[in-house]
Amino acid sequence: SKQKYISSSARVQREYIDRVFDNRTPKVMTEDDFEGQVQAATAAVAQAPVIKKKTPTALRYIDISEDEDQDLASASAAQPINQSVAHSAKVVAPYTPAAPTPAPIITASNQNNIQSLQSEIQYLRSMLEKFQNVPQNFVNLHPGADEGIPYELSFAFKKLTDAGVSHQNAASILKIANQTLPNEQKKKKPFVDGWVIKYLLDNVRIVEKPLKSKYHVFVGPTGQGKTSTVVKMACELVMKEKKRIAIISGDHVKVGAADQLKIYSQILNIPCAVISKPQDWLQVERATQGMDHVLLDTPGVNLKNPRDLDTLRSILPANMSGMDVHYVQSIMARDTDAFEIAERFKVIGFRDVIFTRLDEAVQHGLIYNFQKHFDVPLHSFGIGNAIPEDYEMASKERVVDLLFNLSKIRKERG
Repeated sequence: SKQKYISSSARVQREYIDRVFDNRTPKVMTEDDFEGQVQAATAAVAQAPVIKKKTPTALRYIDISEDEDQDLASASAAQPINQSVAHSAKVVAPYTPAAPTPAPIITASNQNNIQSLQSEIQYLRSMLEKFQNVPQNFVNLHPGADEGIPYELSFAFKKLTDAGVSHQNAASILKIANQTLPNEQKKKKPFVDGWVIKYLLDNVRIVEKPLKSKYHVFVGPTGQGKTSTVVKMACELVMKEKKRIAIISGDHVKVGAADQLKIYSQILNIPCAVISKPQDWLQVERATQGMDHVLLDTPGVNLKNPRDLDTLRSILPANMSGMDVHYVQSIMARDTDAFEIAERFKVIGFRDVIFTRLDEAVQHGLIYNFQKHFDVPLHSFGIGNAIPEDYEMASKERVVDLLFNLSKIRKERG
């Protein structure tokens, strides 16, 4: 049959090839089938005559001889055979797994970058841990936040506390401001300052008639300026008020206190007496019947023991009705110390408070704190060492000036 195929014409060979390859059902070939087809195709190609190259002619149609017909048949037969061989090779070719992806090569530069990223990540983790340990309300820790003061009023809280007003009193003032002021005005500092000043003017208490009584007794611990205050007030009454006055010294504890009063009494041309026991008041009352005012200087005692209280009572009259008792307090004292000592003097029953050494202090909040703590009005201020210039009766405007440094601000602005 092979000889018959070879001797057939090109048309017959083509029909045979089409019939064999086109209508055949594809199947997976075994290795023996593949080798058989390869051998058959090889033999067919070997026996096919060599195709001679023809010189093209200008004729549109040519006659093809029998030999040429056979050459074309051989070439046509070889083409599908070669395609079949290639297809068969793909079918039976063994599966080769893909080569694994090579691991990336880590250079020294990459290693440094990795270490740098790891360090940054570790730093961020530590920052997050620290942030978690911070109190969640740290944003609210503006001045006065612990007292419930909103941020808009924090500047006023700081201003008051910097002036020496206690946190409790400053918070009490600004809580009222927070409830009173409209929200828009809370955001404007001049409105808040104006409201606080008006509040102080309305609530600071001043003695309405500081000189109404005939007898004025000055009490307080040592070193507060009682004797100087007595002299300054005497000068005020004699020189400005044109009053007839007398000075009584009951301070037999401080060396030279009585002598100091006698010297100033001579300068002012007013009587001066020294007492040491309650019975001496009978003589004082007879000698001062025509006087407008009598000023009594007492010894400086802290009343830490009963003997101090007995010393003070030894120079006070048995009947103190009609007397104004003034507690003299230096502004330089700490609030806790001033409150503790003044509590002991409550047994004497002081009516008001006189603050001294205002010119030496940076903070004047004790004035407001003391008044609120003991619920007593302000009588007068000692504002320096000069006599009689550095003495003035207390006023609300003066308290506001001291707390807000208004005079200092005006001087700085020229």
